[in-house]
Amino acid sequence: MKLDKATSLFFATKIDSKLREGLALSKPGDKKYFDGSSEEFLRVLEIGDEKDRERWVGKVIKPGPAVTEVDDIQRNILSILRRVAPNARIPASAVKIFVLQGALASPAVIDDEEEEDKAGEDALDRTGGGPYITY
Repeated sequence: MKLDKATSLFFATKIDSKLREGLALSKPGDKKYFDGSSEEFLRVLEIGDEKDRERWVGKVIKPGPAVTEVDDIQRNILSILRRVAPNARIPASAVKIFVLQGALASPAVIDDEEEEDKAGEDALDRTGGGPYITY
């Protein structure tokens, strides 16, 4: 088994019509809380193709947060969203956790071992298993 200890996580909630309206109507000074300009605050990411595009707002978290930090991260996200979009009601259960891939993700360090069979990794990537956890 291999662990990816370098890829960031994205704690986020899907932007529905009420939240989209709240974000659009937020005060100019509050836009900094979700425009992605600071790692302390939130950012909006789009997932999917043009036909089935979803927008999510959340926080990028460094790899390996302690389990005890999860509730704090969730509360922080909800607190910021309540400030910028007070009319949008977001239950705590709406916050999901995703693994980031691509430009926002840190370079992947797959395993603690120095030497790894690169051919095996390439085969894994082609099968769609990804570099997360392999058996």
